[in-house]
Amino acid sequence: MKAEPVSRRTRLVIIGPEGRINMGFILRLAKNFNIKEICLVNPKFSLEDPEIKEFAAKGVDFLSKVRTEENFSDCLRGSRLTICTTSKSSRDDVLRQGIHPHLLRFILPPSGDISLVFGRESVGLTRDELKECDIISTLETGSEYNVLNLSHAVSIYLYELNMINETIGGDSCNPYTTNGIRNLFNTLYTLSKNKRGVIALKHVFFRSNPRKPECGAIYKLLKEFIKALEKHES
Repeated sequence: MKAEPVSRRTRLVIIGPEGRINMGFILRLAKNFNIKEICLVNPKFSLEDPEIKEFAAKGVDFLSKVRTEENFSDCLRGSRLTICTTSKSSRDDVLRQGIHPHLLRFILPPSGDISLVFGRESVGLTRDELKECDIISTLETGSEYNVLNLSHAVSIYLYELNMINETIGGDSCNPYTTNGIRNLFNTLYTLSKNKRGVIALKHVFFRSNPRKPECGAIYKLLKEFIKALEKHES
């Protein structure tokens, strides 16, 4: 298999951030790890707050790469892959089937925009927000207290992603096919009564990093499923 040079870009997405000091540290980390941009959904502070700038240190100039949105989906626009982080994992809950960040190196495509999503310091991500994601990731600390400070969690994930900078085998799904399959999963979720099954299938698909021929075959298969369901409903 011919290798494809890595040209992946990481976008940090943070929903409802509450801490100004954390935000300052995250700006510093974004500069440390050469992040493409930061998208904030309804932040609870002004980006002009002097405390943010103080703790950002030399990362303060990264403020120009920060944008704010009211809707989560607007931050995800153009993403080839969306990874949501959560401190809660469960063997029984399809929305809590998280993989460890060091395993992401076997999943990430070599090119395109990757959105890495973090939730609020107080309550994390809601279940509806987790449903929007392609992959769920959980950083297990090995203790009963598995909740990290937001900026600490961001630093660990960015370090892990930064380590994935070698040439990776190519021939993976292209962005057009990936978006098409994601839209088909959304349609299937709307039509099917088995919501948990659709979510589980979507997460398994994106964790598997399928190749181009597999992507095309799965795309056609999902379209057949949807046509059959629509015919049944009518």
